[in-house]
Amino acid sequence: MMGVSVDSAKSDAVPLWCRKVSKWHGNFLGLNDLSLELRPGITALLGSNGSGKSTLMNLISGQLFPDSGSIHVFGIDPWTWQGKQLVGYSPDLDYFYPSWSIKDFLARMACLAGIESKRVPSLLNEILSVVGLLSVQTTLLRRCSLGMRQRAKIAHAILMDPPLLILDEPFRGIDPVGRRDLVQLLLQFQTLGKTILVSSHELEEIEKLTDQVVMLRSGRVVSAGPVSRARDRLLNKPVEIALEIQANEKIRLLAQSVLSNSEVLGVRLLEGEKHVLMVLTRKPELVFSHLVMISIENNFLIRRLEVVDEAPAEVMESLFEG
Repeated sequence: MMGVSVDSAKSDAVPLWCRKVSKWHGNFLGLNDLSLELRPGITALLGSNGSGKSTLMNLISGQLFPDSGSIHVFGIDPWTWQGKQLVGYSPDLDYFYPSWSIKDFLARMACLAGIESKRVPSLLNEILSVVGLLSVQTTLLRRCSLGMRQRAKIAHAILMDPPLLILDEPFRGIDPVGRRDLVQLLLQFQTLGKTILVSSHELEEIEKLTDQVVMLRSGRVVSAGPVSRARDRLLNKPVEIALEIQANEKIRLLAQSVLSNSEVLGVRLLEGEKHVLMVLTRKPELVFSHLVMISIENNFLIRRLEVVDEAPAEVMESLFEG
């Protein structure tokens, strides 16, 4: 793909390195003394909401400035205009003027990027073709599906043909066919020598892209390595099941019966809810069956039975294991 050439990137420089980077958002510490180094190819960035993924991506793309530490993209500070030319960024959230068409949006972004006006039509045709939006380029952004808007953001990210792409949740809301096409597009970018950092909750799609995963927790890197390791840890992380019964006077009897299951790590009463028992386990599908059986045998009327969330402290512990 033809784009604007950038001579300021050093061919032998590391695509990205962060050294002891911290970033505060008011009283909240978004990144905490984080160090990270990326090599060419695709790397996945995993972590729960609030782990620091978006903060890190905003820092790498030069949208934010670190409070301490340093970041370099191919040896250049991303906060500078030279650094910004080396990074293509697709944010998680949409920032579109809904009355613009896809083509209007990209044309205006090209103008702001300083691309010569005579080059814009052919460049846009090429980029729109690459991301699969050429036939719908005149569609207004307010009428675009979420998948189309995701593609438009990626088209914007590659407008300057940058060597580093930062993609925040690019698979969110896209249908299976769109996900397949996006995977193929990112793999194509990789063959062109680009370095790509992809943030996603979609582990299945990540496994199709790369074997390299970085996991964040509370603004720190807690794991880096093969995606198989991340899958094992994510699949085995503790979760809590909420079991609500009608008769709260029987809740302690129920708790004793639940603890007899070897797959149950612990139980607790939900604060302020005397008829809700929280059950901690790594294998919710097995415990579900056990809870239903106990309820039937003891004539407990179940009001609610569901996995409510991961247990943060236990997940943190499991991430550090091994």
